[in-house]
Amino acid sequence: MPALRKRSRPSAHADPGSSGARSIRLDESACHEVARRDPLSADALLANLPAMNAAADVSELAKGLRQLVWRARRVELLQVADRLAAMRDVGMLLSSLQRHGVEPLDAVPETTDALLAWGLSVDMVPRDTALHYGLWNPQDKRQRMFLGDRQEHVLIDAVRVGTLLIDEMAPTLAGLAELHPGDGAFGEICHKAADQLGTLPEVMDAVYRNVDPVEFYAARLRPFMADVTVADRQYYGPAPVHVPLYLIDRLVWSADHPDADLRYFHNDLVRYGLPQWRKLFERTEGATSLVTRLGYEFDRPAPPATRVAYAMDGVIRIMNALVTFRGKHNLMAGGAYTDASRFPTGTAGVSPGLLDHVLTLTRDCARHARSRRTGARS
Repeated sequence: MPALRKRSRPSAHADPGSSGARSIRLDESACHEVARRDPLSADALLANLPAMNAAADVSELAKGLRQLVWRARRVELLQVADRLAAMRDVGMLLSSLQRHGVEPLDAVPETTDALLAWGLSVDMVPRDTALHYGLWNPQDKRQRMFLGDRQEHVLIDAVRVGTLLIDEMAPTLAGLAELHPGDGAFGEICHKAADQLGTLPEVMDAVYRNVDPVEFYAARLRPFMADVTVADRQYYGPAPVHVPLYLIDRLVWSADHPDADLRYFHNDLVRYGLPQWRKLFERTEGATSLVTRLGYEFDRPAPPATRVAYAMDGVIRIMNALVTFRGKHNLMAGGAYTDASRFPTGTAGVSPGLLDHVLTLTRDCARHARSRRTGARS
C-alpha cells in the first residue's frame, strides 16, 4: 500500500467557500493581467528575494512581509487580478520564512486576516498555489523567484505550460458526455486532446535535461514548498504537483475507478485549484469514464463502428501520453527523494511509492483499453 500522509480538512472559514469569484480565466490575456500587477509595490523587494534567501536573512524577510501586509491595508484591491497578485507576492515571503525555520504567521500575525480575505474572495485556499508561482508570475525580469537560478525558471515555465494545456483540454473532454462515441466529433476531440497532451512528456524531458533532481530540486528548491499554517490549518506550498492532471485522469479513466489511494490523492490536490476545476471534479464523481464508455461499445455483439474504433484509438493515445509523462516524472522524483534526502516524501505529502502506484494504475488502464481495441477481453 503506498504511503499517504493523512491530513485534517481545513475548517469552514479557511476552505474555498461558496462566495467569491466563480471563474478565473487562464487564457493568455487574463494571466498577463495578473502577472503585470504589482498592487503592493513589491517589485523591488522581491527582486532582492534570492539574495535574502541566500543569506537566510529572516529579519529582512519578516520585515518585508510586514511591509507588504501594511500596504495591503492601505490600498483597495477591487479587482480579482490585484488580489491574486497580492497573494502571489505575499506568498513568496511566506514560503521563504518557512524554509528558514520560521512559521511566517507567528512572525507576522497580521498576515492571517489578509490571507483569509483574499482566499475567500476568489474561492481558493488562503495561500499562494502553483498558479500564483507559475501562470500569474511575470515572465520578464520581474519574475518572482526564490533562488534566481535558471533551473528554477525551467520549473516555473513547465508549470505554466502544463497548467494552460490542461485547463484548455479538460472542459472539451468533459463535453464528450453530451456526444455518442459514434459521433464523428467524438473521435476528433479525443485525437486533438491526445495531440495536446503529447506536449507534457516533452515538457518533462526539458525539466529532466535542465534540472538536477538532487542537488537543485531536492536540496535547494524543495524546502521552499513546505506547508504553512494559516488559522491553525496547514496548507501545502506552491508545488508543481498541483498542476491539475487529475482532471484529465478523472475524465478519461479514473472517475469510475475504485482505488482508494488514488481517490484520496486527487481529492486532496483538487482543493488547491480553481473554483471551476473543483466543480468539474465534483460533478464527475462516479461518472462513466471515456475508457469505460468506449469499452461498452466494444462489448456489443456486433463489431464497433469505424468511428468508435477511431475514438478508442484517440483515448489510447491519451492514456499512452499519461503513462509516458508519469514514467518520466517518477524517474525524476525517484532521483530527488531518496533515503538520504532531507525530504523522504515529495510536496503535498506524496511518497514516491504513491507516484509509482498511480503510474501502475494508469498503465494497467491503458493496457486494458488496448486489449479491447484489438479484440481481446481482460
